[in-house]
Amino acid sequence: MTKLRVFAAVIALAACTTTMNADVWNKKTKVTFSGPVQLPSAHSKQGVVVLPAGTYIFRLMESPSERHIVEVTNTRGDHVYTTILAINDYRINASSKTVMYFTERQAGSPQAIKAWFYPGDNYGQRFVYPKVQATQIAAAVNQPVPSHDVAVVEKTTYAEVPVKIETPAKQETAYTAATFDKVDATDSAGVDGDTVAAPAAPATLPKTGSPLPLVGLMGLLLVAMSLLLRRASVQAK
Repeated sequence: MTKLRVFAAVIALAACTTTMNADVWNKKTKVTFSGPVQLPSAHSKQGVVVLPAGTYIFRLMESPSERHIVEVTNTRGDHVYTTILAINDYRINASSKTVMYFTERQAGSPQAIKAWFYPGDNYGQRFVYPKVQATQIAAAVNQPVPSHDVAVVEKTTYAEVPVKIETPAKQETAYTAATFDKVDATDSAGVDGDTVAAPAAPATLPKTGSPLPLVGLMGLLLVAMSLLLRRASVQAK
């Protein structure tokens, strides 16, 4: 029976480790907003979605080829409010908490979420708005805003969508990461979130970071437990 307990404990630990790896990989985060917020939405007529005050889950899509696709759901995960194209964002000082940055809007307008940073990460996700909305936000806040063409999104995958920059002067320019350097240096925190998973993970998993070996180990342990149980049953007879 002691051996059985040991095997059961090992299996439980392996299962827990597999789940933790998955959560760190997608940077799952719970965020509560005290007021309405605006997010990009390529598949709505308005190009944006406004979430009322409440608690939401932000996570990266699992696909290794599309590491800049953010999904926003309810806390149960059974309703998707929007799927967002994002680009790399950078902050000089990483914090120990998740932080959502905003573009300041006039009173009465929902605050547009600009970027999302996971705890301990210098690199985060800057949200890309449809062109019409990006142009409006850029003019309102006097800052460049990344944009995409909704028509292109509808015909291709997010990973293939070209990103442009809408300037406060209502001009469209080519995207370069340096466009946001000056703005990023003066960013102030918006809303802190609670990390649902574990501490921050690297941008890409190392080759040894795959959960597949753990799955294989769990299978072997289950077979071993089955044999031990069968043996114990025979001895009891």
